[in-house]
Amino acid sequence: MTRWKSLTVETRREAIDAVTQFFLAHGSLGMAYDEHLFGPDGDPADPLPPPAKVTKLTAYFPWESSLHDLKQSFLDFLPVLDDSFGSGTGSFVSAAEITDFGWAEKWKEHFKPRKLGRSLVVRPSWEPYEAAPGEVVLTIDPGQAFGTGTHETTQMCLRIIEDSFDAVPPPASALDIGTGTGILGIAAARLGASRVVGVDTDPKAVEVATENARTNGVSDRFSATFAPLSSIEGTFDLILGNIIAEILIDMKKEIVDRCKDGGLLVLSGILTEKSSWVEEEFRAEGVRLLRRETDGQWAALLLRRETH
Repeated sequence: MTRWKSLTVETRREAIDAVTQFFLAHGSLGMAYDEHLFGPDGDPADPLPPPAKVTKLTAYFPWESSLHDLKQSFLDFLPVLDDSFGSGTGSFVSAAEITDFGWAEKWKEHFKPRKLGRSLVVRPSWEPYEAAPGEVVLTIDPGQAFGTGTHETTQMCLRIIEDSFDAVPPPASALDIGTGTGILGIAAARLGASRVVGVDTDPKAVEVATENARTNGVSDRFSATFAPLSSIEGTFDLILGNIIAEILIDMKKEIVDRCKDGGLLVLSGILTEKSSWVEEEFRAEGVRLLRRETDGQWAALLLRRETH
């Protein structure tokens, strides 16, 4: 008999990433939230319904977890959400004890292979996929980390990364900040980078990213660590950061310092209304905007560090 505990909260859709990361850091084994943008086969729904402003998110935890402590930790986290996304971003809904609930396998039914950009295809290991000529297939299992290629910010990053490798010469090295499952860094390695470092504050994410690198045959080129960014040696041709705007700006100097002169930065996790703010803050550090891409309420930026 399988037994779990769950915590359900409400949050605005733009804060889902932040809430997801919070619950993962507090031991969640998986999450589910209301999402009606995809049809039963994992393809975009047609017609595409407008995204709900508020959604319910349920996080699942081991049986020995304290729901009281988890609820209090979430309530303590709400002011941080409000500072980042505006007042009233989230609220507690309910907590439950669950017996014989098959969520751990059920969610996999909705994670299907999908093509992003010109050649990149993201698939989970349990879904067979026969690659067409020229396709680069990334096998990504989320485990206890964020990043499956279904979110708009990840998709935009992958498309921009793919285009970045059309440069002459293409990036030889990449740094993936907040690597999660490793999806962005692994994509860079599969596209030709010979050295990729993924950094994350969550040791579980580092484990997942390391396993995904092995699955994709790039363990010799991709390494993941939860060491602080300040301890990463050297500079990189390509910097990847799919994090919320406030964190990107807090880390802007460290991020730019890791980028080679003339190197590229791909930044996302940014609400569209905050993209100009991020651009201005990074311009002050000596980078200029090459491209801005938007998808719904999200934006991704491609920037280049000026040569000194």
